Amino acid sequence: MKKTLGIFLGALMFLAVSGYAFAYDLVLIHGLTNKHQWSTAFLDKCLATYGSGNVYVLYLNDSTRVWTRSINGRTLYCCGENDYTAGDDSVNTQASLMKIKTDKLKASYGLSSQFNVIAHSMGGLVSRRYIYANPNTVKALVTLGTPHKGSPLAYEGSWISFFIGAGPAVDCLKPSWVTGTFNPAYPAPGPVVSGGGIYCIGGDGDGWDCWGWGGELQVGWDLLFTVHWTDSDGAVPRASDSIAGATFVTRFWDYDHMELVTKADVATKALLYARP
Repeated sequence: MKKTLGIFLGALMFLAVSGYAFAYDLVLIHGLTNKHQWSTAFLDKCLATYGSGNVYVLYLNDSTRVWTRSINGRTLYCCGENDYTAGDDSVNTQASLMKIKTDKLKASYGLSSQFNVIAHSMGGLVSRRYIYANPNTVKALVTLGTPHKGSPLAYEGSWISFFIGAGPAVDCLKPSWVTGTFNPAYPAPGPVVSGGGIYCIGGDGDGWDCWGWGGELQVGWDLLFTVHWTDSDGAVPRASDSIAGATFVTRFWDYDHMELVTKADVATKALLYARP
């Protein structure tokens, strides 16, 4: 009996180490126009936790091309084109693209029927919308710097100029739309898998090094501080990165909006809540 139990436990351990015993895979969703991209260090942490072939990065544009990337000998699946055409449409349209891509990955590339999501910025709103359209699919959603109450920068032309062509997406970041339309229709956590939830992580730039992509975070921090009188991560006001119905995890002081997707310790913290 003891020998049989030992063999059984050994087999379970082997499967877990190999990445085959996990109930949930991991899906990563980027933010507005994919300007702030997942770093190799962040992705490596995700792969080390989930194992080869169990982490999927979606780029929310029209392309459904599936391709792979190898990081430290582990395979990462990607769907869509990794460029600035991703994430430039409305929340509803991006959630529909997320559905198309997850369905394809489930059908042909091994994505589990239920999965966890780590989403950056606007990607958190997209994922919340996806949860309502696809009940009992997402277990844990961890949001990184998501404007759950919108961002006043969506009204500021000098900031919007960094995102030419992304008008439908920017409109969905306006506080009036997020708090007046989106949140009442799709309150957190929504129909997640039983036992799951939404977990929020924030940043807080110091205003000196928020350079981001092309300097939009420096402009954003200055506008939010001098015009709107609020501290921020350079894009999202401090009070907007969480929402009732979700669990606030932590704030990474001195990490700006972009650093939330590049720092390995942010990935480590997120993975405590988005477990395989």
